[in-house]
Amino acid sequence: MQKLATLLTLSGLLGAFASAAVAQDAPVTLHVGDNAPPLVIAKWIKGAPVAKLNDGKVRVVEFWATWCGPCKVSIPHLTELAKKYKGNATFIGVDSYEHTPKEADYFPKVEKFVADFGAKMDYTVAIDGAKGTMGKTWMEAAGQNGIPTAFVVDQKGKIAWIGHPMNGLDEVVKHVVAGDFDMKAEAEKANKEREEEAAQQKKMQAVMAPLMDAVKKKDYKAAVAAIDKIVADDESKKMQLAGPKFDFMAKYDEAGAQVYAGELAAGMYKGNAMMLNQLAWTMIGDKPFANPDTKLAVKIAEQAVKITPNDPNILDTLALAYFKDHRKAEALATEQKAVTLGATSKDVEPASLADMKKRLAEFKSAQ
Repeated sequence: MQKLATLLTLSGLLGAFASAAVAQDAPVTLHVGDNAPPLVIAKWIKGAPVAKLNDGKVRVVEFWATWCGPCKVSIPHLTELAKKYKGNATFIGVDSYEHTPKEADYFPKVEKFVADFGAKMDYTVAIDGAKGTMGKTWMEAAGQNGIPTAFVVDQKGKIAWIGHPMNGLDEVVKHVVAGDFDMKAEAEKANKEREEEAAQQKKMQAVMAPLMDAVKKKDYKAAVAAIDKIVADDESKKMQLAGPKFDFMAKYDEAGAQVYAGELAAGMYKGNAMMLNQLAWTMIGDKPFANPDTKLAVKIAEQAVKITPNDPNILDTLALAYFKDHRKAEALATEQKAVTLGATSKDVEPASLADMKKRLAEFKSAQ
């Protein structure tokens, strides 16, 4: 079953640390004020294709992906701006991060996504090729490692601005269109921010090094001790490291991990349905604890459902928790609801729905 995938997992933590290292070491070759790289598009799927950028027109080239939650939030905003600046600036959304080796594998997925969004995604949309040329020549070259990210290209084909589309894009486009945008000041600002970010990343690497060393050695007890020290020195890291701490504890101290899960559910995760769901699922899901506290799993899963009552994935977790706690009638009723809602939900993958149906059959046979 597809459950929550966040930065608060072991693989996510390792990935974030590695990304920070790469971002710090990789040379930035594309800056504000430079000529924009060419548009190397594998397929234009909505709107008129754009052949070149230095043709006297303003362009906004935004990078996104179908799996990116913040990208979905920014899409309607980009549509509003595309309408606002129609005739003066062209907005191009470039899907560049579908992570499949063959173009034929992901083109239909992107096309369906755009079709489903319909009028809410009303601007030019294109797809990067399997080699990720656009991602490499734009995003990586500019030292950008998060999406969505927008590049504003002026009438001469120069990069005028790079940033999050929800953070000041409207004002930038207005001034670039008017021809009075201070590109020199923006370049200086961008360089200063990049230097500050590099310093922060270097500091973060030094702080996280003992933790990552313990993880690589699979010394999870030492990893938890490292997390506790990091949090003691910097309370702001507590939320970020709570998930990994729970995961690491589960590898050598299931009883302690479950006590910690109860603390998280009553504390920082109290109103977070997704994280509550992840706690419960870890205890009783695909790779359950040897001796799960099923009553605690039920309590946490019920808490998640109370927050988000019609989420099929969360209902599925609660159903399994009920079943493991020998509450068969409640398990059956809850799983039936999960399957019914999952059959029409865009957030439930076919494989996940198949798992739900399999569990439903299992619960029925156990009555």
